Amino acid sequence: MSIRSLRAFAIGWLTSLVVSHPAMCDPAAASTTVVIEKFAFSPAEISAPVGARILFLNRDQAPHAVVGENVNGEVFHSQEHIEEDETYSVELTTPGEIEFHCGVHSAMKGRITVTK
Repeated sequence: MSIRSLRAFAIGWLTSLVVSHPAMCDPAAASTTVVIEKFAFSPAEISAPVGARILFLNRDQAPHAVVGENVNGEVFHSQEHIEEDETYSVELTTPGEIEFHCGVHSAMKGRITVTK
């Protein structure tokens, strides 16, 4: 098993452990993982409650950046480049719609619906 595969497995396993084990987290603060692969976000449409954490995982060899905006402006912005197998996470704090896109590749887009 390569280092890349092992690292990806470990990230996925740890994420699923935290999300699936009720004693380890409040259900309202559960995580959703968005995989960046083949120059697309998957899933591109997400619904999550206030307090949830969204984890963006780059599986592309190309670097990406994640920018989230709502009607009031920018809500979150990752570091300039999320490299292959790196992650960026954000906690959702306000109900509403957040449109997100890649700051490097403008055609990559998605949406988060944040519920109360």
